[in-house]
Amino acid sequence: MRKFLMFILLLFTAVACVELIPAIDSPPIMDIGSGDWYEIYFTNPTCPPENQRQGGLDEIIAADLLEAQLQVDMAAFDFDAPPMVDALIELRNRGVQVRVVTDTDHASQNSINRLRRNGISVVEDKRSAFMHNKFIVIDGRYTWTGSTNFTTNDIYCYNNNLVRIDSAQLAANYRAEMDEMYNDRKFGPTSPAATPNEQLTIGGVRVENYFASETKVAPIIGRLVNQAQNDIKFMAFSFTHEDIGEAMIERAQQGVNVQGVFETTGSETEFSYYGDMLSERLPNLQVRQDGNPRLMHHKVIIIDGKTTIFGSFNFTGNANNNNDENVLIVHDPTFASYFLAEFEAVWNEAKQ
Repeated sequence: MRKFLMFILLLFTAVACVELIPAIDSPPIMDIGSGDWYEIYFTNPTCPPENQRQGGLDEIIAADLLEAQLQVDMAAFDFDAPPMVDALIELRNRGVQVRVVTDTDHASQNSINRLRRNGISVVEDKRSAFMHNKFIVIDGRYTWTGSTNFTTNDIYCYNNNLVRIDSAQLAANYRAEMDEMYNDRKFGPTSPAATPNEQLTIGGVRVENYFASETKVAPIIGRLVNQAQNDIKFMAFSFTHEDIGEAMIERAQQGVNVQGVFETTGSETEFSYYGDMLSERLPNLQVRQDGNPRLMHHKVIIIDGKTTIFGSFNFTGNANNNNDENVLIVHDPTFASYFLAEFEAVWNEAKQ
């Protein structure tokens, strides 16, 4: 079923940056980028009425889930997408092992209760900090991860990204993280820094994979930003961390072009880097507030058109020090080109 849905979706794509042909009713997936080992999805947040939310990432993921033969692991900060709930229950009924971890703040919602009623064990973190991951591992081979919570609002109303990666090595990292949370009940900074393949190569491309807060990710991102030679583009739901913010301002002061879109909510607080960057008044440092009347939920940095940083990790102290988060860093210009196209779309829609 998933392959059929992919075929239908690809009928609407162009060969390069893959933008969907306009229709009377805008489809809920805007772009699809693909390579030998990845599929990249961006939402088209038109936010239709709930009874009209069809054809989105929830259905694509559900179809992929139903291909599972052995095991599905899901870490979901928030989860209410009916097609995915249905798929997990069907898998459990077929004898596929299903493990789910969620954040305590969302552990009592109807979708989670429905999983439990159908025999699926759901572990919650029972902390004030967030279990903020949004990832799925299928049969120890396929990993879904990005900024997208598995909810109808995230898929149909918010700007988000989600990437499906075919790599047993990468899947092993996410399964190790799942084991720590699901089996050992270890979360946040108490979780061991035991990722088996932090540095790996997939399809000839260098990839880095980190989990916070057992690993301090903000300094890693800050160091990459400091290496920028030409340009930095970012989309930030929340951006308050000094290691990243100061690195961007320093590079702009040295002549690197920096462009960024901030989610409007919270961008004008004293802790947000939106005001700091505006106050620099540098022609090569340009920032805007997003134009989505709901939420721009990306957490993405693209460096020199070839390094893409993405995942669940907001650029904040809580993400770095307290939450459970995951980050992927992909060093490949073709991969980056899809995120650059999404950046341009969000930038052009943003408030000037």
